[in-house]
Amino acid sequence: MNKKYTWAIVVVIIVIAGIYLGTKNSTKQKGFNMGMISILSGEYAAVGENFRNGAVLAEEQYNASHPDAPIKMAIEDDGFSGGKAVSAYQKLVNVDKIDALINVSTASIDAIYDLVTKNGIPVAQGGEQGRVPTDDNVFGMFPDSVASMKNYGTYMKSKGITSMTLIYTKIDAMIRFVAAFKEGFQGKTTDIVIDTTETDFRTHALKATSGNPTAIGLFMFPQQGGQFMKEFLKISKSKPTIFFDTSFVSGYTDYQRIMGDLTVLDGSIVGGMKLEDTQAFKDAYKARFGIDAPYLADIGYDSFNLLVKTYSPDKATWVSNMKNADFQGASGEIKFGPVGNRLPETKMMVIKGGKLVDLK
Repeated sequence: MNKKYTWAIVVVIIVIAGIYLGTKNSTKQKGFNMGMISILSGEYAAVGENFRNGAVLAEEQYNASHPDAPIKMAIEDDGFSGGKAVSAYQKLVNVDKIDALINVSTASIDAIYDLVTKNGIPVAQGGEQGRVPTDDNVFGMFPDSVASMKNYGTYMKSKGITSMTLIYTKIDAMIRFVAAFKEGFQGKTTDIVIDTTETDFRTHALKATSGNPTAIGLFMFPQQGGQFMKEFLKISKSKPTIFFDTSFVSGYTDYQRIMGDLTVLDGSIVGGMKLEDTQAFKDAYKARFGIDAPYLADIGYDSFNLLVKTYSPDKATWVSNMKNADFQGASGEIKFGPVGNRLPETKMMVIKGGKLVDLK
């Protein structure tokens, strides 16, 4: 297929997929400056690139339909570092003069939260906030993880499990997740808390195997989680029921890289979210980037479109419009609760043949 014909197909798909925006009449929408802070370097760069590409696709679709009122999106890297995030934000505000922000990582929003809430610009946030969300100008685009964690705990209770050893990273977000899981679980728990800087997990694995637990739950970022599980399975004399929170879904390839053949985890339960991409989004993404839409690309896409669909030149009105948003995005329904968290619909999965399979 020649390049001319290929790009003709891309243009057609872009125009068709632009219906998501619901604003084909360019006279109804003014252009504005949007900023994005994503994870484009470091161990979580793949996740940040997926998110960015989804937003870039939405930007290109919008600008193709609104050539007289384009939106300019400036993109900065935080490397999953709070310090870099602050510098990136200052550059976007003071140099690029952004009117709204898409932010991806937890590390970033925790570092810039006071700055963005003081500024009052609308923020579409990818990762969970470390602090408890409040009624402000930051809107969580990934379905509410805290509410989902409670559902996961309830599910484990329904399986007849009455006690679990919980292993989790010592950061505010994970501590909140575990508290919500316990609220749903209501059983006996033994906690093993691991610092974010630790790289040797043998001692923690030995502690986790003591008492020969029948069930364990892992609430860790993929890099540490994979290293811990590798040590745990070496030491454990029997395989307990293993539960992974939704971090396993985004970090599946990291677990595979660290542990190798993931059939060793067969039978493990994984908490997930119902995020079903529309076919139009899948087609448009593949036409633009040449691959199937990866994890979180749809959230990046919907983040851009949320800011566009709710736009107002007045920041307070714009934020108010976001609070009342209710539309079907590429990843499902976009609707928020009272503190700006997207309402979740959870699902449970099982690892079978080293792959994730939905539980019915």
